[in-house]
Order: sequence, then structure tokens, then C-alpha cells
Amino acid sequence: MTSRQLGTSDLHPSVISFGTWGIGGPPHWSPVDEKAAVATLRRAYDLGVTCFDTAPVYGLGRAETLVGKALKDVRHQVIFATKLGLRWKEPEGNIYRDCSGASIRFEIEQSLRRLQTGYIDLYQVHWPDHSVSLEETFTTLRALKDEGKIRYIGVSNYSVELIREARQFAEIVSVQPRYNLLDRRIEKDLLPFCRKERLGVLPYSPLASGLLTGKYNRESTFSDWRGQFGDFFKPDVYERYIILVESLQQLAEEIGTTLTMLSIAWVIAREGVTSAIVGANMVEHL
Repeated sequence: MTSRQLGTSDLHPSVISFGTWGIGGPPHWSPVDEKAAVATLRRAYDLGVTCFDTAPVYGLGRAETLVGKALKDVRHQVIFATKLGLRWKEPEGNIYRDCSGASIRFEIEQSLRRLQTGYIDLYQVHWPDHSVSLEETFTTLRALKDEGKIRYIGVSNYSVELIREARQFAEIVSVQPRYNLLDRRIEKDLLPFCRKERLGVLPYSPLASGLLTGKYNRESTFSDWRGQFGDFFKPDVYERYIILVESLQQLAEEIGTTLTMLSIAWVIAREGVTSAIVGANMVEHL
């Protein structure tokens, strides 16, 4: 698999990265067997995937643990990209944002332990936390970099304005936005900005949470997070998206490919995109 330089860093992720939200299982997704999960992660590596994107909140620690277990013996051949800023309360699991310096210090130690590593290649702020100053968040991240606990700093779900402000306090090499054939909003300002400023772009949800696999129809229902707060799946817009998917499905068939392959290839082909983050829960999905 080919790779591309991530912004101005010396990281070169494969053009398809492995996304681990789904493989983490509850509370957002259905449970995934640990043996199957580890086999899937390992098979992805065997197929040439070198970047594994995860976060503490994915499965409330489980996704990071699986990544560490599956890849510990090839740690120096892969990129571990994890995140900070989404915490949860025990035992109920209520999730909240906290990008304070003290919280970041706590989270990095937990992530290092679960991933069975001494450093994180790309440490990303998961979502903006407007209750904490950007100066506090990013000076803490800069200190972690100076200490060797992280190699590079990235952000996820950040606007151009927030990136500009955050860069006053630390070097940022990448951004992780949602981007797919059904959601092209970043083309307006974020993607051109990243191209100009040489920031890496790691789009998540290139398959629109499964819609762009073509396996769902107008009668499909969703018992996981998609049925609760997924914006593609709200009753007032879902049918409109399905109509678009049906048109894209027809296009894929006309050119002799699958909608899944077409959708991922489209994201990878966009100028400025470094690597598309794609999830899989079993070897067959790869």
C-alpha cells in the first residue's frame, strides 16, 4: 500500500488508516469478540496498513487495549494515532469533555499503558473544549512533546479559526475532519487551508457510518448510536441520503466497482488528503 507524508512531520501513514471506533464495541457499537478484533487489526497490518487511529473513549479504553495487544511486537513499524479530551464517569460511562492540563496528563499515562508503548506518534485533541483555554491545552501538549511522550500534535473536529489560534502555542501537523461523498463541507475552507499551510488531513467516516457501503435501504433501522444521534440517520433526512446512495450505487456498478471502493477511493483522491480512516470489525470486512 502506498503512503503519504503527514503534513510537515516525518510520519508517512498508509493511504488507508485503520479506524478503531467500531472495534471498541459498547457503548456506541455492538460488542466485538476480542479474538476476532485482534485478528482483524493484525491482518490490516499484514495488508499494508501502517496507521491505526484510536481514542480512549472508543469502547471506554477497549479499543486502545486491543491495538496495543495486536501490534505490540510490530510497534516500531506502525503509527499509533490516539486522542485526548473525551473522558467518562465511572461506572455509568457518561462522557464529557476535558482538555485541561491536569486531565491531559492523566490521559496520556492511561493511553500509554493501554497501548503498551512508551510514546504516541500522533496525539490529537478529539473535540474542542471551550471551557478550557487553548493556551492551557496546547502548552501542555507541547510539554509532552518535549518530554518525548508524544511525537506530533494533531486536532480533530477543529475549525480553521481554532487551528489558527491553537498554533500560537504549539506546532500542529494534522487535522481529522469528517469527509465523505455525503458531507463535503470541509472543501469550503478547511481543506484549502490545510493544503496552503501543509497540514496533514486524516478524514474519518469516509463511508458515512456505513451508508456508503450500500447495504442499507429505506427500511433499515439502527439500534446503535446512529439511531440516537447520527445526523445522516435522522428520520427527516435519512430517505434523502438513501436516494443519493442509490444513485452512487448505480454509478459504481456502471464503472465496474463497489460503492465502498468508490467512496474510499474518492476521498483518497482529493487533493490535500493524507489518509482515509476506515473501520473494520472482522477480517472479512478488510
